[in-house]
Amino acid sequence: MCANYALFSQTGINTTHPRKTLEVGGNMHVNGSIEIGTVKPLKDSESSTFLIQDTDNTIKAMDVSNPTGSALGYIQQYIITNPQGDWILNFDTGVDATDYVLITTSANYDKELVISNSINNAKNNGTLPYTSTFIENGTWHIIADFPVASNYNESEIGTWTINTLIFSKDLSKRFGTITIPMLGGTTGSAVIPIID
Repeated sequence: MCANYALFSQTGINTTHPRKTLEVGGNMHVNGSIEIGTVKPLKDSESSTFLIQDTDNTIKAMDVSNPTGSALGYIQQYIITNPQGDWILNFDTGVDATDYVLITTSANYDKELVISNSINNAKNNGTLPYTSTFIENGTWHIIADFPVASNYNESEIGTWTINTLIFSKDLSKRFGTITIPMLGGTTGSAVIPIID
């Protein structure tokens, strides 16, 4: 009769008290793949860390809870005061457009506006804030305006508060340009979905 026995041991390299089945106290080179069996979910109270492989094949930790370290994305608020009325034609953020994408997420202006009389029947119109980003000379720029409107009191100094999201192009995938011929119509659809 033969008995079956299960053996369990822990092996340590450069450590005398291994805490797991294999613990390596030092550098390790893996020529192949590493399979992770269990990934625990991150809790709200915990800080998150990402491992990044650099171009020289070193592994670096990215701790996004560190306010002075690198991050996957950045939230930047611009408070722009005393523009020409409510109009910002071209504000250069200085953010490199080669490496980063910059979008506006919200914007508000702090002064009362009046509809301009420069267009026929403009007093019967309304306006919504317009903000957008564009690239010029290699950096991201912002435009902000309430079209067909201006400061109610022209002597008041107004302030725009513009919130932006900035993230590295390494974290995004750029699809090609798709041209959609509308043939004079008001509805259309993509022939092939970008993401299916």
